[in-house]
Amino acid sequence: MSINSRVGMHNFSSRLLLAFVAIIVITALLTGVPTYLAVHSELEDQAWARLSGGGKVTLTLLETEKVRLSNLASLASQRPTLQNLIQLQEFEDLTPYLKIFQKDTDLDILMLTDQSGKVLAEGTLAIPSMKPSSSQQPFFQVMDGTNPQMALLVSKPVQGDPDRELYLTVGIILDDGYMNNLAKESGFDQSLIINGNRIVTTIRGAPEAVSPEIYSRVITSGKTEMQVLNFDHSHYYVTLLPLIGNNDKLIAVSEVALSMDDLVRSDQAALVLLILITVVVCAAASVIAGWFARRLTAPLKDLTSAAINISQGDFETPIPIPAGPDEIVTLAAAFEKSRVNALLALEDLSQTKEWSDTLIQSMVEAIVTIDDEGQVTSFSQGAERISGWQRAEVLGLSINRIFPLIESKDKFTEHIPPFGSVNQVTVQTREGKEITLAVTSAQLKPPSGEEKQVALVLRDITEEDSARRLSSYFLANISHEFRTPLAALNASVELLLEEMNAMSLGEIAKLLNSIHLGVTSLQTLIDNLLESASMEAGQFRIRRHPTDLVGVVTEATRVMKPLLERRQQELSLGMPAKIPLVNADPTRLTQVLVNLLSNASKYSPMETTIALSLKIEQKTAIRITVSDRGPGIPQSERSRLFQRFVRLGLEDRAQYGIGLGLSVVKTIVEAHGGEVGVDENPAGGSRFWFTIPLKDTV
Repeated sequence: MSINSRVGMHNFSSRLLLAFVAIIVITALLTGVPTYLAVHSELEDQAWARLSGGGKVTLTLLETEKVRLSNLASLASQRPTLQNLIQLQEFEDLTPYLKIFQKDTDLDILMLTDQSGKVLAEGTLAIPSMKPSSSQQPFFQVMDGTNPQMALLVSKPVQGDPDRELYLTVGIILDDGYMNNLAKESGFDQSLIINGNRIVTTIRGAPEAVSPEIYSRVITSGKTEMQVLNFDHSHYYVTLLPLIGNNDKLIAVSEVALSMDDLVRSDQAALVLLILITVVVCAAASVIAGWFARRLTAPLKDLTSAAINISQGDFETPIPIPAGPDEIVTLAAAFEKSRVNALLALEDLSQTKEWSDTLIQSMVEAIVTIDDEGQVTSFSQGAERISGWQRAEVLGLSINRIFPLIESKDKFTEHIPPFGSVNQVTVQTREGKEITLAVTSAQLKPPSGEEKQVALVLRDITEEDSARRLSSYFLANISHEFRTPLAALNASVELLLEEMNAMSLGEIAKLLNSIHLGVTSLQTLIDNLLESASMEAGQFRIRRHPTDLVGVVTEATRVMKPLLERRQQELSLGMPAKIPLVNADPTRLTQVLVNLLSNASKYSPMETTIALSLKIEQKTAIRITVSDRGPGIPQSERSRLFQRFVRLGLEDRAQYGIGLGLSVVKTIVEAHGGEVGVDENPAGGSRFWFTIPLKDTV
């Protein structure tokens, strides 16, 4: 071989070596760098998306806490005992009552104030000089002091004092314990920021102060803001959520943080690994380029194809590992490891998204999102249960069609409240059912950069609305129920005091009988009220022991005798010759019979007969029946007759009631293991019956 040939061969080898090295470098850059950048960008986007979801989850948890506090405040403010103590101005007795209620409901703050904020009674903790919110909506409150604290409060008006407006305020302290629980439930670190300082945080090593510019911007604009937080070699992605205090004033910021230390370390390791692999491959290629050129072509094609797949988002297809050479094997293994790590990170983010979706779908409330045109973009399972529509049917439809308003030409979108407030609307479901919804809204900006959407939380408050109407009816009638017998008692006593010397014994006896009848009526009403209160408080108990029903019937007859004589009614008794003992509470059974006989007397015409009978059924129970000659009970209304405050449209009759007697009867009988019901009386009127198991069968 000539020198020129050798030189040419040498040049060719050098060029081939240089070309091979250049190809290796270019291939490494074309595959590794896009892969690294794609993975880095994808992980970063997923991290921001996860953080955005964390902010939504945090807001959802805070909204859930607000609903819980609002329900507790409504429950506490409507308790009869509370209202009675306020009416009697017994605020010293009210304080221990509030402490017991606070302990039972796990509240940090419970206090009764007037409109100016003066504390009249409190639990274990109160906020002096804090004016209650007239909006009755939950709000955040900064508690000033040496160490500022944040509280979540709800104020509800309380009836009972006609001279001034009173409010019952309940709340919790957002302390370390609460924030730790919030962080555990949401899966993100949590902080509370007041006046630019973190007063409570679960972020380890976080500085107390935050950026004044960012804090001021969030407080001023009232909008959520995301940023990167770096300190003490730690990296966090954070979202700042403004918190609304009393009178819709922004007073603090909730900070939701996601640690990115693992992502940063993985990113740096991947970059270093990519650089090292590139250097190693280039060095190896310069030594064995000629011998390894052909063997290198096929593996590089495979790796190039795998890298392109990864850059296009295909993380499922494994990267092939060639048999050799070792450098290419190392490169392929490194890419495969990067692919597996990226796939695991994506799966973790996907699981987090699925968990968030599952949380939203499991909520009882309806979660609906709509675009600027009012078209539905998402529809939770709670929305399906409330509306009767299926998700696949409503996507893309107008929300006005899904929730048409009752007796109004307005559209549903015209009643969507602004952020932070609640509006009530009455709509019709797909099945034609009329329901009342509490509507709240929030502005959303999807991570993909699409246009902003509106998220609606719809809660079915139909039963709560009915309960409020029943409560109003109860308060409207209870005064009459007390006033009528008290007025009669007062008149009888005044007449007796003024004319006693001029009255005969018969006239005095008649007046005393009238007084006794009024006292008996009041006693029955008070017993029913006390029983209903004990049932509501979960303190209803019966004391069983062997009981003779004849004695129970005798006592009930004695109590009812004045009322029956006044209405000139007769009581017909039908009992077997021998009645076995029952394991029961005789006082409670007497109360059952008094309620049934009292109703029978009130709704039966004067000078009629009321029948009371006892019958042994199949040697297992005793059936007691009270038959009247009243107007009867329609078949369609018998199913709700034994509910509280139900009077079946008889308010225009002369006999009044508050609708508690039959509910007390049902509770007492069922506590004994018996049943209660009402049938039509063939002779006209109704037959109320109940059963009590015999002593040997209990």
